[in-house]
Amino acid sequence: MDYGTKRIGVAVSDELAFGAYPLTTIHRSRSLTHDLQEILRIAQKEEVGVIVVGLPLNADGTQGPSAKNAASFAASLGKRTTLPIHLHDEFLTTAEAEEAMISMDVSRKKRRETIDKAAAALILDSYLRAQRERASIESMSEAPTDASKLTE
Repeated sequence: MDYGTKRIGVAVSDELAFGAYPLTTIHRSRSLTHDLQEILRIAQKEEVGVIVVGLPLNADGTQGPSAKNAASFAASLGKRTTLPIHLHDEFLTTAEAEEAMISMDVSRKKRRETIDKAAAALILDSYLRAQRERASIESMSEAPTDASKLTE
């Protein structure tokens, strides 16, 4: 998800975790509890196995106020669910989503309505790619290195 001060973009992946798809945008309420309940309602309805929250790190990798707010939101969410919560770097995903929409000639009004869930899809896609790369590296490290084992 793309956590923001006014909206929360939500995306989901397919069952095999090959792709990420924009789902919805939640307009933040004045109640953190309400926002958290809405996220958990969607998670239950969509039968998710993990929640990924975008962490907007600065270009130098440090956490500014937005990243701290996202981390705090994720921690609050984690207190209300047994689902694993993962923070994932979202550096420039909103800008990337907007650039893609501009290149597709999406109107400014439509961009405003969809930018958050599009950014959430980019965050989730980046997370899924990182998970696949990690799994690939781990499986390579478990592969036999002795040539005699390859012919047995």
